[in-house]
Amino acid sequence: MHLERLRLVNYRNYSDVEISFNQNINIIVGKNGQGKTNILESIYFLAVGKSFRTSRDKEVVKFGCKNAYISSFFVKNGHRNTLEFLIGSNSKAVKKNGLSLLRMSELLGNFNVVVFSPEDIRILKDSPSERRRFIDREISQISPRYYANLSDYNKILTQRNNYLKNDRLDMSLIEIFDRQLCSCAGKIYTSRRDFISKLSEYALEFHSRIVGRQEEFDIRYLNQLNLSDDDTSHSAESALFELLSKKREEDMRKRSTGYGPHRDDIQVIVDSLDVKIYGSQGQQRTASIAIKLSELELIRSETGEYPVLLLDDVFSELDEKRQKLLIESISGIQTFVTTAENAHIDIFEGKEYAVFNIDGGQVL
Repeated sequence: MHLERLRLVNYRNYSDVEISFNQNINIIVGKNGQGKTNILESIYFLAVGKSFRTSRDKEVVKFGCKNAYISSFFVKNGHRNTLEFLIGSNSKAVKKNGLSLLRMSELLGNFNVVVFSPEDIRILKDSPSERRRFIDREISQISPRYYANLSDYNKILTQRNNYLKNDRLDMSLIEIFDRQLCSCAGKIYTSRRDFISKLSEYALEFHSRIVGRQEEFDIRYLNQLNLSDDDTSHSAESALFELLSKKREEDMRKRSTGYGPHRDDIQVIVDSLDVKIYGSQGQQRTASIAIKLSELELIRSETGEYPVLLLDDVFSELDEKRQKLLIESISGIQTFVTTAENAHIDIFEGKEYAVFNIDGGQVL
């Protein structure tokens, strides 16, 4: 899979620009604030229909303009495709090969990306919600059905929480909410379990290559059901329904739903220690690199092709050893790299690459 061409109109600080890319490595160079990351953000938009920097679509529209436009040509499984986005303050229209896509699940899986930036260490350091977002984003690219289940779950969860805030409650209605909620949750649980298990296997290998020795490295799925590898989505559904039934009075008292996949988390273990709590900054960075490289392999194993890789100013954060491993690991993967330093271009000596200099929303 690779991106051939990208056009941005009124996107962030770009008025109208069209860029043709190298199938291998594309290095985007410029001073801070010139629009390097905006290009990566727009490529990410093609994959998931949203930014990795903000949850508000209107922020990508150039100041003073009503709409932003993204168009692209990309190749997947040997076939050339187009994706187009028209983004307004309160609306968004998507077309693939000229045909409108009406649901987000129709977009997901068409064009896959993995983005890696210095902020990705937040996956390990921040709240469980950050780690859940990471899991959901990556599984949704592989399985649009997962995204649909997650969307349904969140809608029902909101309805249940709103109903629990009433002074008078009908227990039979709460049970209906619970059965609907658990129907979606069972599939979410098992999808997350399987994804994290596969990701952990790949990450163990990459982590060993980075540190130069075999260490315990494990990504653990923390959930309230303590799912085993043998549990099916139906057994997870039944287990959650039983738990919600037991905790119903507690939920009624707190007026919110305290149990379900919206409370999940992951834990990264290195040599029996939780990296989030006990790991040094170097250990956390190594773990995040191992996880990101594992995403590439996992998507390839599930879809048959590597995704496009977006590296947003990561080389300034890595020592020479980690830089070398990262470059070795992206062979055969179309990669987009942003950097403020021309010196980082030397890192790619011997590789096929193209350089794009960015200045004030212009590609030079």
